[in-house]
Amino acid sequence: MDRATLIRLTVFNVAVALMEMRTTLVLLALCVGLSWEMRRQGVAVKGVLRCGAVPANHTKVRIVDIDTGPDPDDTLDEKRTDEKGEFSLTGTTHELTSIDPVLYIWHECRDEQTPCSRKLKFLIPKKFIHGGDPTPEQWVDIGVLNLEGAFEDEGRECVS
Repeated sequence: MDRATLIRLTVFNVAVALMEMRTTLVLLALCVGLSWEMRRQGVAVKGVLRCGAVPANHTKVRIVDIDTGPDPDDTLDEKRTDEKGEFSLTGTTHELTSIDPVLYIWHECRDEQTPCSRKLKFLIPKKFIHGGDPTPEQWVDIGVLNLEGAFEDEGRECVS
């Protein structure tokens, strides 16, 4: 191999290496840019749950961001109601698009003999989505909810 061919091959190899580095840097910049674009979003929900005239204490409540596609749903917060049936949930996640928050309630009100829990799902309006620290106006207050009756789209699920 003559000297001119060797120089051409070396220049070609350097050019290929520079293109690979440039591609890597562009991909890295895209990833960093996308991560900056992912907005912190959350919801805050409070209320009181009753079973007839008594508090629905130790009832499981959870706020979730429902995701479509391969991205799994994000649990934003989960607790059990206190002795008075009161709960307060707040949580955030980072998403590229607006979150789709829901409140789930699992309970045994007037249903203790049937296997698994009654499951309720409430959509949280988008106007209550906040950027991380909810103001008093951004809290969803469901008030006092009596779990005694039947609810539309009520389901059943075994949870611990």
